[in-house]
Amino acid sequence: MRLRRTRHVGWYEIMSQCPICGKKGWCGINEDQTIVHCMRVPSDKFKDTDIGRQYTHYLTERIPPEKIEVEVSNAVEKRSNDHLNRVYRALTREIPLSARHANHLMNDRMMDDQSIRLREYRTMPDRDRYKVAKGVIGRISSDTDLLGVPGFFAQEGRYGPYWTMAGDTGLMVPFRSILNEIIGWQIRVDKPKLELTMEGSIKGNILEEVEPLPNGLRRARCSLQVQDKTLEVILTEKDKKICNSKSGQFVFSVRLQQGTKYWWWSSGSKLNGASIGGPLPVHLALPYPCLPYWKTGEDPSGLIDCSEIWITEGAMKADLASDMMVKPFMAIPGTGAFRLALEPLKQLGCRHVVLAYDADAVTTPEVQRSLELCAEFFAKESDMALSLAMWDASLGKGIDDLLRANYVPQVSSLLA
Repeated sequence: MRLRRTRHVGWYEIMSQCPICGKKGWCGINEDQTIVHCMRVPSDKFKDTDIGRQYTHYLTERIPPEKIEVEVSNAVEKRSNDHLNRVYRALTREIPLSARHANHLMNDRMMDDQSIRLREYRTMPDRDRYKVAKGVIGRISSDTDLLGVPGFFAQEGRYGPYWTMAGDTGLMVPFRSILNEIIGWQIRVDKPKLELTMEGSIKGNILEEVEPLPNGLRRARCSLQVQDKTLEVILTEKDKKICNSKSGQFVFSVRLQQGTKYWWWSSGSKLNGASIGGPLPVHLALPYPCLPYWKTGEDPSGLIDCSEIWITEGAMKADLASDMMVKPFMAIPGTGAFRLALEPLKQLGCRHVVLAYDADAVTTPEVQRSLELCAEFFAKESDMALSLAMWDASLGKGIDDLLRANYVPQVSSLLA
């Protein structure tokens, strides 16, 4: 099990599969390995946090020490929004958007060329990142200004430490505050890591990736432990293998699939790096014709009516939906992270919130619970009306897919 230290002493974020829900991300475990705070499987005991409700589960067996890997943290405190914006604006002048990523935005996402330019998407380079960091330093006052800026960290070199940048190569998507400050980035990774998803009496790990199939599906050689046997097999992406006993009882299943495609640009596990959390950013998207007139530090309500704001997951999705609906959209980092949006919404004078989660996600039990909790929270903490945007999943997974297909969602009231 891979763990990452958190701000809460004695608690760790689970970076591998949670022992309760079997999924990755958001769940936590205590130092004694007796309690898990799971974000997905309900229990009678829980606590509410900025990223959602955490359910308490008690473990009956400790995890063997040799199976625990704790990331070493050399992080420093994240800087203010104003400081982050100054550094990140300098970064946008040092790196371009690659032709490949521009084509993806125009052809696959159907984004307008001017929108792409004004939204300042960038490409994380795959080499010479220290040169980019050096260029950023040259545009600001000193190299100490990179201290506490998520994504940058100090690398030990032959002649001492030097500044460089973390993260996988991919499309960089900026997160903007309600004052048009760039306060964080997510990277849409070009080649997500392959992972094994296993259920039942099976264990395993990926040994190496091998040549993909002619249709582009990725493959990997894997070591699987089934009962007292070890098998070495080549699995193909998305091909789920299921094993049943002679009597038809389920024994195990295994599937090779791509891991998380979107990652926060962060450097909390590296020397003099910083975590993106504390708190996680939310992103305000305005229709792109507003952007040339939206000055940094200014409230956008003079440019567009903010009495109604739509909320979704993903900054790029919010950008495109805002352009197509000509409405302000706010992107939150998860369906349960609605608490992070409350204060920005209040500051914008919002009176009506429309939740536009993915169509397939709304049918899952954990998202249904999030919707109930969201309605309770807004009823208690604000006088805003709350609605839910719905559509048939066959018309598109996300609201951006729906709008590109020339459909609009149906809006139903959750809280008057």
